[in-house]
Amino acid sequence: MNAHIDETTIAGLRWLVVTGERNAAFTLLGEYARESITAVQSKMPEREGLQSFTRSDRGRRILADVVAATTHAYPRYTEELRALATGATVPYEDLLLANLRGDIGIGDGTGCTDLAWRGTQSFVAHNEDGAPALDGHFMLLTLRIEGDLPVTVQWYPGFLPANTLTVNGAGLVWGINHIQVTTPIAAPGRHFVARGLQQCTTLTDAIDYLRSNPSAGGFAYTLGDTRSGRVAVVEAAAGQVAVRELPPDNVFEWHTNHIRFMPNPPDQAAAGTATANLGQREESLARGQVLDSLVPVLEPDVDWFTQVLTGSPVPTGVHRTAAGTDPLTTLCTTVTNLTDRTILIRNHHGTTATLTLTELTAEPH
Repeated sequence: MNAHIDETTIAGLRWLVVTGERNAAFTLLGEYARESITAVQSKMPEREGLQSFTRSDRGRRILADVVAATTHAYPRYTEELRALATGATVPYEDLLLANLRGDIGIGDGTGCTDLAWRGTQSFVAHNEDGAPALDGHFMLLTLRIEGDLPVTVQWYPGFLPANTLTVNGAGLVWGINHIQVTTPIAAPGRHFVARGLQQCTTLTDAIDYLRSNPSAGGFAYTLGDTRSGRVAVVEAAAGQVAVRELPPDNVFEWHTNHIRFMPNPPDQAAAGTATANLGQREESLARGQVLDSLVPVLEPDVDWFTQVLTGSPVPTGVHRTAAGTDPLTTLCTTVTNLTDRTILIRNHHGTTATLTLTELTAEPH
């Protein structure tokens, strides 16, 4: 097989580095991570609701439209997912449905918080919030696919490596936040759009790409460019795109899981799932209120961002602990200093490590 995997650990997280030809690499990854792929898929909180919805007439129709658009626009990445399923010996249709869970109009319980700063230095910081049961399976994954820029992502096994924090070999860094869209359009799935974004080389390219590649569901991207220091937040949901670029004037920005910038955003609450969706929206708004009240120090540093993201839960912070009615926990926190090209990684249990972005995407020694 024309591919190989190296494994190490960083900040208490497994770190897989996959090198080789595309199909062989994803097939091998499926074989290598089979146990975690099976576990993650079985522990998905949304799984039962997804299966039930897609057995309904409306669900089948929406899913068919999104699958057709995804396969047509992103055949390379649907083949990656198929190879992953083959290696893991799980049904491709199961992985595909999981990867389209935010594109068919029903509730997706994912969260996440992103922070951005542009001044003398530039920062992008990210909390990856997921189900507590995924702790121990959630990991870092570096893809060194022949013909592609290298890319490192936070990875939920069984998902296309695209829906979390991403660092690519061109020096772009971004965090992704789930945006619930309850009336999706017939367009490709957002994971597949995000996978294509990984080959952009500048912030301008990335923004242009998101403007010209609509998704059925919604993501908010907080993007930073190490070469220029530019930072922008892009909301992309159901064919609409809103861009807010930070000027170099000591500007702080944030994003949680609700649309903030679109003048006429798509619907975020639907019949049949309104209670769950509204609960998620209220939780996202609560984190937003915390962040909106922050007054950053004149020039914040890595410690400041780390404290904001991990200091405490709502109503005084944004760290998630799966306490009470909150179903999610913060699995990983990252703070990227775009100016000096370093990244702090902090796992769910508080173990930290700092390395350069080059080290994060480089071939192992």
